Formats: sequence, structure tokens, C-alpha cells
Amino acid sequence: MNPFTITQLNDHIWNFTEDAPGTAVDAYLVCGTDRALFIDTLQEAEGVYAKARQLTSLPMDVIITHGHYDHAGVSTKEFKEAGCAIYLARADWQVAKSMVTWDIPAGDYFTDLADGQTFELGGRALTVMSLPGHTPGSVVLLDEADHILISGDSIGSGPIWLQLEHSMPLSVFQAGVERLQKKTAGWKDITILAGHRGQANAPLGGQYIEDVKETARLVRGGELKGETQSMQIREREPIAFAVVQHGLMQGFFYAPDRLEG
Repeated sequence: MNPFTITQLNDHIWNFTEDAPGTAVDAYLVCGTDRALFIDTLQEAEGVYAKARQLTSLPMDVIITHGHYDHAGVSTKEFKEAGCAIYLARADWQVAKSMVTWDIPAGDYFTDLADGQTFELGGRALTVMSLPGHTPGSVVLLDEADHILISGDSIGSGPIWLQLEHSMPLSVFQAGVERLQKKTAGWKDITILAGHRGQANAPLGGQYIEDVKETARLVRGGELKGETQSMQIREREPIAFAVVQHGLMQGFFYAPDRLEG
């Protein structure tokens, strides 16, 4: 079990940060006047639901931004056993089943997330936006009133990993980032609350989104090209990848053979 800390970011958002091996992973509790959402469930931390309940007694649902083990953690079971709905985009159900460190019961353990689905919390709302790339079912959550993005690992965690065996082609990711940029074009002072906040060198906003989009464009066009390398995750087959940097985009990991699709 890993320790975690809780930081209040404003009057309605709390940041839960787990000191996971090799990194730190972040989850968020967002409260309105009527309901609450817990976004991502950390990695190996336990007692997360109980701590959330010390902060709010409101009816609560859980949204998991993508199906990786460090975001769909063991505390997912705590929330489920307490009666919370666990939302995860159907495109990532198999990703979760193949990667999490706990046993997912048979049947429809998760509830599907739909692009454009809105969660009304009372006085504020979060809207789901699909952003496939890191995983097929990755989503970001938009607080359009306060210009906040809760982004999981889609964007905002410093490096972006698009080289995994289940990651989408770079062209698909670029299209999603362009769509996100259009959606937030009128926003001022965008705040990105990512799945690994500590990996970024500075607070990230609109310029970062532009740099991510431009990096994808430059890689696809051949103007940016990293040297092909290999990595191994757990006991899986080695993965070929390349990495480039551009602007605020610190480390853009991609699969050289999956630029288009």
C-alpha cells in the first residue's frame, strides 16, 4: 500500500496524490451542491473512499479517465462496494482487464462513458470529451464554467505516451487534440489537472495544447523525428518507440510505424 496526500485546490476540488513507485499519480474529488465526482482511483493506495467521505457526504460517482493500472487502482473496489457507479469508456474495458493489478469481477463492472455526456453536480458540471491516443478510450473532463480540464494521461502530464501496444495512431490523436483546441478556443487562463501533475515543469494551459498539436503535426510531416528505441513494460513484449520534444511538450513518445490510421 502506498501513502497518499490530499491538497485542496479551490473551494470544490481536492487533489489526491499517491507516491507510487517511480512516479506520482493524481486523482481528483470534485463537489457541487448536489453530487460529487471522484476522478481516477490512484494505483495501490487503499482507504481512498474513506478519505473522500471525510470531505463530502454527497452522492458520488467515479470516472476513470483510462484503463491503466495507475489510474484504475485497487481503491476502485472500495467505491464500487460503497455503491458508487464506476464510469470508464467501453473502448478501455479490455485495456483495464489486461493491466490492472486487482481482479475485475465478471459482467458489466464498469458503466460506459459517452462523448459529450455531462455530469451535473449542482452549481457546476463536467462534460466528457473523448481523446483517443494514449489509450482507445481516453477521455478528458471539461469544466466549461471555470476553464478547467481534468485530463488523465491524455495531455498535461509532461511526457505523452502514444507508443503502447493499444495506443491509437498519431493521426487519430492529432485530430482529437485539434478538436479539444477548438472546444476551448474561447477559454481564458486554462487550467489542466493531469494524471501526473508532478511530471510537468510548470502549470500547463492553452499554449501547451497548441504545442502538443504542433508536435503531432511535425512528427507526421517528418519535420520532427526521434531515434527508434525499445522499452519493455512489465513482462510484455518490447515496444519500439521514438521520442521528440517541442515547445512545452517535454517528451512526445510515439510509435514510428503508427503515424497514420
